[in-house]
Amino acid sequence: MERAGTLLPLCLALDPGLGFGAAMEGTAAALAEARAHVLPADALVQDRLRHAGADAHPLGAVVLHVRPARPLPEGIRRLRRPAPPSAGELVLTAEQGEEGWRLIGDAAVGLFEPALIDRFLTHLARLLEAGLAHPEAPAGRIPLLARDELDALSAPYPDDTPIDPRATHEIIAARAAAHPEKIAIIHGATRWTHGELDARANALAHRLVALGVGAETPVAILIERGAEAVMAILATLKAGGAYIPVEPDHPASRNHHILTDAGVKVVLTRGRYRDRLPERLAAEVVRLEDLDDAPRVDAPAVTIHPDQLAYVMYTSGSTGKPKGVAVEHGPLSSHNQTTARVYEMHADSRELPFLPFSSDGGHERWMVPLMMGGSVLIPDGPLWTPEQTLGAMREHGCDNASIPTTYLRQLAEWAEETGSAPPTRLYSFGGEGLAQSTFDLLRRSLNARTLINGYGPTETIMTPMVWKVAAGTRFAGTYAPLGRAVGERRAYVLDEELMPCPPGVVGEIHLGGTGVARGYVGRPDTTADVFIPDPFGPELDGTRGARLYRTGDLGRWREDGTIDFLGRVDLQVKVNGYRIEPGEIEAALLAEPEVGEALVLLRGEGEERRLIAYVTGPAPDAGEALRAALEGRLPRHMLPEAVVVLDRMPTNPNAKLDRAALPMPGARARAARGVPPEGEIEAGVLAIWREVIGAPEMGVTDDFFAMGGKSLPALKALAAMRRRWPGMALTIADLFDAPTPRAIAARISAGDRTGRRAIALRAGGTRPRLYCFPGLLVSTREYLRLTDHLGPDQPVTGFLCHSLNEEKRLNVSVSEVVAEYAAHIRAESAGAPCAFLGWSWGGLLAWEAARQLAGEIDLRLVGMVDVCDLGADFTPGATPRFGPGERERLEAELRDWLAKTRMRARWDELIAAMDAETYAQFLRFIGNEAEPLPFDGPDISSREHTFWVLIDNALVFRRHAMTRLHAPVASFGAADSLSRGLNLIDWRAWSDRAGPAEVIAGTNHLHIIGERAFHERFKARLDAAFAGLPLT
Repeated sequence: MERAGTLLPLCLALDPGLGFGAAMEGTAAALAEARAHVLPADALVQDRLRHAGADAHPLGAVVLHVRPARPLPEGIRRLRRPAPPSAGELVLTAEQGEEGWRLIGDAAVGLFEPALIDRFLTHLARLLEAGLAHPEAPAGRIPLLARDELDALSAPYPDDTPIDPRATHEIIAARAAAHPEKIAIIHGATRWTHGELDARANALAHRLVALGVGAETPVAILIERGAEAVMAILATLKAGGAYIPVEPDHPASRNHHILTDAGVKVVLTRGRYRDRLPERLAAEVVRLEDLDDAPRVDAPAVTIHPDQLAYVMYTSGSTGKPKGVAVEHGPLSSHNQTTARVYEMHADSRELPFLPFSSDGGHERWMVPLMMGGSVLIPDGPLWTPEQTLGAMREHGCDNASIPTTYLRQLAEWAEETGSAPPTRLYSFGGEGLAQSTFDLLRRSLNARTLINGYGPTETIMTPMVWKVAAGTRFAGTYAPLGRAVGERRAYVLDEELMPCPPGVVGEIHLGGTGVARGYVGRPDTTADVFIPDPFGPELDGTRGARLYRTGDLGRWREDGTIDFLGRVDLQVKVNGYRIEPGEIEAALLAEPEVGEALVLLRGEGEERRLIAYVTGPAPDAGEALRAALEGRLPRHMLPEAVVVLDRMPTNPNAKLDRAALPMPGARARAARGVPPEGEIEAGVLAIWREVIGAPEMGVTDDFFAMGGKSLPALKALAAMRRRWPGMALTIADLFDAPTPRAIAARISAGDRTGRRAIALRAGGTRPRLYCFPGLLVSTREYLRLTDHLGPDQPVTGFLCHSLNEEKRLNVSVSEVVAEYAAHIRAESAGAPCAFLGWSWGGLLAWEAARQLAGEIDLRLVGMVDVCDLGADFTPGATPRFGPGERERLEAELRDWLAKTRMRARWDELIAAMDAETYAQFLRFIGNEAEPLPFDGPDISSREHTFWVLIDNALVFRRHAMTRLHAPVASFGAADSLSRGLNLIDWRAWSDRAGPAEVIAGTNHLHIIGERAFHERFKARLDAAFAGLPLT
C-alpha cells in the first residue's frame, strides 16, 4: 500500500468464507501491523529494478495508492494525475472526491489489456458496494459478474427452433418413411437405403421384443463399426432397450467387465466374436448371421419416454474399472437436433464419421445425418490411409467429415502435397488441441468453408460445446478455443466456491442444462460427486431441479464468451485424444500380487509425453513382465510405455511424494548390482554390453535381451567384441543361444561357432510347429513374446535374418535366401502339419517358402503381419524427375561421399548392379533424404551398413516375382500403418484362400509383433487352422 511517498508491504490471505465486514477488520489489523515496516517507495523501486526477473510474483507488484481529498483554492480544478513512480505492475489509486471515492487503475504496458483493467475495476467496485451493503455476506460468495454478464458468457449458440419431442430413432424412421429410396449408409460394398435400414431394424426389433427387451433393458452391441452395427443399435432403440457398444478389439477382461457391470440381457454379435464373451454370461446371445427374419415396415408398438435410458457408454474409471455413463432419450434427441442445425445439415448431407463406436461422438456423427434424411459413409476398417480417405470423400461426395485432430493434419498434408482436396465444406475435429498453423493448413489445403472444434465429456452427451468459425479465422493463444455450449445447455467457468469467474480468470469448466447424462451405472456416490445441483438455472432459465456436471477441466472465458481449455483439475490425463484415469492403470497394477504401491504419471512435454508407471514390491527386473500383464487388462491406449520398479517411492522433507524425484525409465540402476566378472574376457564382454545397452548394473549372468537389448544393439555388441578380439568367430546366432556375458565369454575362449540360421524359440510341444520368418534387420527374438503367449505346448522355430549375417552377399535373390530356410523346414517337419508367420519383409520370405515347399509339407496357415509392397521410391517404371541442374548436383554429392566412405568397394558393386532407372531412383532417394549420407561403416551395426542393406534389399525386391498360391492366409495390419499410408499387400490378390486383413488398433509397424491384441487374434486363427476349421 502506497501513501505519501511511503510503502507498506502487505501479505494478506483472506478466507473466502469470512464475512466481508470481518475481512475488512482483518485487513485493518494487518495495516496497523505493517506501519512498523514502512519503506520509502523509491527504495522498493530500486530494489525491484536490481532483481528484475528473479521473482515471477515480486513483493509490490500490485500497489494501492491512496489520495485523500484536499481542498483546492477557488478557481482551481483537479485534473487526474498520473500515478507516482512505482515498482508496481498494477497500481490501483483510490482517490477521494466530493461525491465519494473513485478507483483508477494504471497497468504496465504489455502485461494487461485495457479491457481487462476496466473490467477489474468494475468488479472491484461491485464487490465493495455489495460488501458494504451486506457486511455479513461471505467475501468469496459475493458475485463479481452481473446477471446479464453471466447470461451472455454462459449462453449457448443461438437457436430458437422448437425441439421435436420424438426420440432420435423415431425421427430417423420418419425420414425413412418419407424417402425410403434415399441412400442412408455406404460401408464398403454395402449400400442401404433409408427404407432398407429401417425395415431391417424393424425385423430385429421384433425379435428383441420377443426375447423380453423393453424399457431400460441393456443390450450389448459386440459388432465392429459398420452398417450392421447401426442397424442393431436402431433395432435396440425401437424395441425400447438401451444399447451398450462393446469393441471387439478391446481386451477380453475389459469387455467382460462391461458386459457384467451393465447387467446385459441380450448380446448382438457375430459368430467370430463368440469367444470374446464371458463363459457364464447370463444373457441371450444373438448371432446376426443366424437371423432369417424378413424385413418389416412396421416397428414394435413401443412408447418411448424422454427420461427412458437410450444407451450406456463406458469410459476410463479411477477405481480400476471402466464406468458406464447412462444417457436418456430426451437429452439425446434434443442434442442431436440442435447439433444438426449448428452443423448446417440437411436431407442431402453426406457425412464421413471416423470416430470409433466406443466413443459417444462416434454415434453422434451417424445419428445426426440420418435424422436429417442424409447419409453416412462409414469406413470399412478402423482407419483408412489419407489417400483412401480423400478418394472416398471425392467419390461419394461427402460434404461433412468428422476427423480426429491428429489424423486431420495428415489428411491436410496429403491434400496439399497431391492437390487432392475433396469437395467437403465442413470439417469437425476434437480430442487434441489444434494449433493455428494446422488451422491455416486446413483452409489452404482442404478448401474447407467451415471448421468446428468439438469438446465434450461423455457425461454431457456427445459434443456439448463447439467452436464454429469460417476457415482461415485467426485466434489468440496456443490452441483453438473450445467454444460455447450447444442446445439447451450452458457452459460455466467456476471457482472452488462455485462462483462464476470473470473472463480471463482460470476456473473449472461446468456444463448444465438438459444435455447432461443420468449418471454412472450402479455408482450413486460417484454420480453425486460430479453431478451437482445447478445454482444458476432458476435465475437464468427459470428451470428448477437442473444439474451441473463438473468436468474436471480447467478453462477460462474469453471476452466473447468462448472458453479456452487449460488442463485438468485432477490427475486425469489425455493421451492421443483419450481421457485416461491413471487410477485405473494403478488399480490394474495393484491387482498383481507382488505390487505394494503403484503410481502412474504423464511425463515429458509435447510429442514426448508418455505414460510411465512406478511400482514398489516386485523384483527390480519385473517391469516388462508387469507391463505384459497389463496388456490383458487394459486397451492399448492405456498401457504405460514403461513400468519402473523402485525400492520405495521418493518423498520430500515433508514426507510427501516427491514426483520430481521419480526417475525416467532407463535412468535407474538396480540396488543390487549383478554378478561380477571373472577373468579378462568376461570383464571385456561385460563392459561392452553395459555400454551398448546402457545398463551399468548388468552382471555376467544377466540376459542381454532381458536387460533391454534388441537386434541392432546386439549387432553393435558383436562389432565391438570383434574389434576387441579380432579372431572371434561368433555370429548373432550365438548371442541368441548364449545371451549372457559369461556364456559368450566361454564361446570366445573355446573358439565356437554355430553357423546356424534356425533358432528354436521353443523346442518342445505336441502341437504342429510354427515357423517364424524375420523382417529386415531384425532377428527372431522379436517373436519371443508371441511364443510365450502361444503356450508351452506350441513348438516355434525362428530364422536368422540374412541381413544380420556378417557374410551377407550382394544381390542375393529372395529364392536363394529362402532355400536354406526351406531345407530346414523340409527336414524338420517331415510332412507333419505346420504353419508359417511372416512379419514385414518376412512375409515375402514366408510366401516364397510356401512356393518352394508346395506339395511337400502340410501347410495349415500362413500368417502375414503388416507386410508391405515395394515402396514408390524404387517401383519399376516410376522414373523420377529432377529440377534444372539437380541431377548433376546429386551425382557430385554422391562422388564426394563415396570418396570418404570405408565401404567404397561395396557401394561401387551395388551401384554397378543398378540399371539406368534404378540409378536415377537412387539419386532421387538421396535427394529426398533430410539427413546427410552416413559414412560410419562398415560395422554391421552402423547407420551406413543399414543404409546399404536397405538399398540392396530394394533392388532384390524389384527383381522378385511373387506367385499366386492356393495357400490359407490370415493377414494382420497395424492401424498406424494404414493411417500413414503404408502400401500393405492385400493377400486376396495372391491366394483364393485369403480374407481381408484384420486391423490391430493402437499399434504400429514396429510394435505390432509384440502386442497382446495381435497375439490373441493370431492364436485364434492358428488354433482354428490346426483344428481343420475354415479361416472365416
